[in-house]
Amino acid sequence: MTASTLADNTHLAPSIPIAEASTAASPASSIHAKKPFKEAKQIEAIQGLRDLLGPGNDKFDDAELMRFIVARSYDLVGAKAQLLGSLEWRKTNKVDDLPIPGHNNSNGVMYAVRGWHSVPDANIEAGHLNVPEHAVRLQKYMGGSALHKWDKTGRPIYIERMGQHNVKGLAKNVTTAELVDYHIRCTEFVHNTIMPECEERFGSDNKIIDKETVIFDCSGMGFHQLHMEGLNMLRSLTDMDQKAYPERLGKLFIVNSPSLFVKVFSMVKKWLDPGVIEKIHILGKNFESVLLEHVDAENLPSFLGGSCTCSHMPGGCVPSVILNNIKPVERKPTPPPASSPLAAAANGSGGNLLAVPRYLRPRSSSSASAMSIQDHVMPGRPKEGIYQMVSSITQDQACEYEIVVSDDDVKDAEPEVMCMFRIKNVRDPCDGLNFTVARFEFGEMTDGQIIVPTSFHAIQDAPATGFEVKFRAKQAGLYVLLWKPENQRGLVQLEYGVTVDGLLSEPTDC
Repeated sequence: MTASTLADNTHLAPSIPIAEASTAASPASSIHAKKPFKEAKQIEAIQGLRDLLGPGNDKFDDAELMRFIVARSYDLVGAKAQLLGSLEWRKTNKVDDLPIPGHNNSNGVMYAVRGWHSVPDANIEAGHLNVPEHAVRLQKYMGGSALHKWDKTGRPIYIERMGQHNVKGLAKNVTTAELVDYHIRCTEFVHNTIMPECEERFGSDNKIIDKETVIFDCSGMGFHQLHMEGLNMLRSLTDMDQKAYPERLGKLFIVNSPSLFVKVFSMVKKWLDPGVIEKIHILGKNFESVLLEHVDAENLPSFLGGSCTCSHMPGGCVPSVILNNIKPVERKPTPPPASSPLAAAANGSGGNLLAVPRYLRPRSSSSASAMSIQDHVMPGRPKEGIYQMVSSITQDQACEYEIVVSDDDVKDAEPEVMCMFRIKNVRDPCDGLNFTVARFEFGEMTDGQIIVPTSFHAIQDAPATGFEVKFRAKQAGLYVLLWKPENQRGLVQLEYGVTVDGLLSEPTDC
């Protein structure tokens, strides 16, 4: 899924030279030369961002800069911070080294592809070059997906049979790291192979194609899909898209949506920026006429109201193992090089392309958290099981983070949840500044049940080793961590991490 971005705190942007950074997507030369933005506001914003970026800003085309500008609602300092953050994420995780399918190589596709010149029509196949084992394994649990032709504007169409997903099977048999790895490979393929072709076939001097149209078919959706860990995996993908791939969604059509979807969407909606929500169209059962307003019939699968069947390909337009219109893909692993971060993720050795802790994420209902995309995960593996992160919040901003305790975590026991805080940096003049270390509440409880009491600590009294806060998770759910400065005497930069592991031998006094 592609989504617009959350805003971030500019002072946490990674300091990397523009000249050494690669762009978040490698645009075609034709795109780089285009000047499609004619409004005075757009022109001024693009030039303003270039001025902020300084020498080397010509590495970015206007379209790329505008995506970050729009994602940050024309906050240019914030746009710069998010752009640099996405570049650092790509560099740290070697995203630009991913082997993606293209017209000049034999790399296998990650999902069904229909109608493009760059890559012949194909389905994912085990044993094809650079198709990792986990990409094959997860096909058994996905309802089916395909990059299927283009809409009337020339944007590529991604179709997913969301209602057919075996969510519990996916969560049980595919790790979040593997799903994220798969998602990144698919996203990079669309941005770096398909969209340049769209530009060549359908673009013009005044028209840039850098977004995609998405159709989610909810046929078959039921209560069996309301699985917490599966939803957490989806949350990981949307969080990453919002941070690393802003403004890549054109329109999202959700069709055949049952009443159950209202419940699911009420949760998912909290994760999304209002700009993304405006692009989502929930159509229910009577969707054909709306889709045909945006997609020519010959480019729309017949099960969605079009005339296309892709009868020349096994599985038709959108192959689905679960719907039995194609045989299961056999598992013949072709692992990535051992030195790749992707290999670590695939082998379960601790690597994670998303580079965020499994258990901690900004809470969408917290305005300060929404402004904190640049909570930056320090590169490298977690130390002593705790990921090192950095956050900075000004006075009167309470930043909240969700701590995920899954069904599996509490299956056999009540696990220990440990949070660690350490002062990373204090910006002047912070003498005597106090801050809230931690406050926990369970889920969305209206009575505000406090599991770990709020406590205040003066900066000058903070131990070098930091603070540890522990509590026993009696049931699965989302726990909420909150911290904020007590007054407005500068900024506090805080490292923090969360781990959910082990058992408490006895209750811990906090």
